[in-house]
Amino acid sequence: MKVTRVSGAGRESVNDLISAEIPVTVFLNDDELATMMCSPKDLEALAVGFLFAEGLVKDRMDIKRVFADAKQGGVWVETRSARRPQENIAGRRYITSGCGRGVTFVDATKASKLLKSRSKLRVPSNSISALMAEFLRMSRIYRLTGGVHGAALASAKKILVFKEDIGRHNAVDKVIGASILKRIPTKDKIMLSSGRITSEILVKAARAQIPIVISKAAPTDLAVQLADDFGLTLVGFARGSRMNVYTNPQRIAVRGRARKSSRDS
Repeated sequence: MKVTRVSGAGRESVNDLISAEIPVTVFLNDDELATMMCSPKDLEALAVGFLFAEGLVKDRMDIKRVFADAKQGGVWVETRSARRPQENIAGRRYITSGCGRGVTFVDATKASKLLKSRSKLRVPSNSISALMAEFLRMSRIYRLTGGVHGAALASAKKILVFKEDIGRHNAVDKVIGASILKRIPTKDKIMLSSGRITSEILVKAARAQIPIVISKAAPTDLAVQLADDFGLTLVGFARGSRMNVYTNPQRIAVRGRARKSSRDS
């Protein structure tokens, strides 16, 4: 679209690309469950990932049929067990793509024992740097618009699934949903994100049995607490060869001797 660009040289009319945003309602066995604001792509994966993260879909075998219609703004998921959402979560909910927590039906404080990870996965720190570099190269829509977040599922050697969305939660749901639909195991894998890591992102990773969560951005204090409770390794500010490991650092293999911090002097 045409925009007016203002700079020190004055202003000019230029063409600019803007991220698309639409409301999409998720139906579980014909029950209207939630409406989320999202990018109009990979809607089947978004719905499946969201339902999995909320404990309403177990695995690929649990799904009988998925159908998305962006024009109608809906995704219909039918499960083999024909389960229905509990009455206390039925009805319309709005899942925001903004900085707020949005809506979730999971109580993270009650889930820590059930989602505890005991993964023995170890990843070299230089592999993380290489994965983040690949992640940034794959962030095509972000480079064009600056208006989306990215998320990915990776092994220690390469990115297996990559998705973008206007919402960081949506991007993670799309990655998990695509992994389920493609029957890609998520256990002992790595989750990469471009956005801030908050408590609900940790719950999504824990439900998918993903032991390492990495972002180029910061975590919240509750995310760090939950990562510790879940036994997950949480890495933030992963930029170049540097990163902050907040919990369970034994999963990150580092070459060379540890340097003493000036605060330890």
